[in-house]
Amino acid sequence: MSQTIYLVRHGETVWNRQGRLQGQSDSPLTLLGICQAEAIGEALRSRLDGQPFEIHASPLGRTRQTAAIITDMLGRDYMSIEFDDRLMEITLGDRDGYAGWKAMARDFPEDWKRQQADPWHYAHPNGESSQMVKDRLTPVLAERRGHDIPTVIIAHGVVNKILRGLYLELSNEATYALDRPQDAFHHLSAGSIETIEVEVE
Repeated sequence: MSQTIYLVRHGETVWNRQGRLQGQSDSPLTLLGICQAEAIGEALRSRLDGQPFEIHASPLGRTRQTAAIITDMLGRDYMSIEFDDRLMEITLGDRDGYAGWKAMARDFPEDWKRQQADPWHYAHPNGESSQMVKDRLTPVLAERRGHDIPTVIIAHGVVNKILRGLYLELSNEATYALDRPQDAFHHLSAGSIETIEVEVE
């Protein structure tokens, strides 16, 4: 693959800090989340160093907020961001915004057992499975093949794991086990992935 992608997760949100499950529900960035976005924006600015690039982002509020900060750090207009519904986080359906995984296991024990038995294919009521998210993300990556201009993608934890798994052609199990950092981003180029950690002040 010849494309170059910088893959960024949104900064920490209020619900991240509280341990709530966001899915496609939303909460704003915390002060730490704002600082994480600023640090990643600074690192991207030094990496891109004046070269042309594109910015694609999920349209959810937390990614819009992160993208606005990063775009400003890169000296670009907010209107230059291409928002793509396919980059939205996995939805937990009726469980979006739930109080956390422990509460989920306590309140819905049978659903929890099914999820633990097959986490990749399990979908919460009216929600998506990881496989469903993979299916909607596959064309996103395919569209970047042979693209000469670097692309900054600002999305979510599960989305970014699956994009990395697709890029490296990992098994579903290996993809599911990938990390979801908010104080680092990933550089996808020449068939490999570099993790770039940032120092958040």
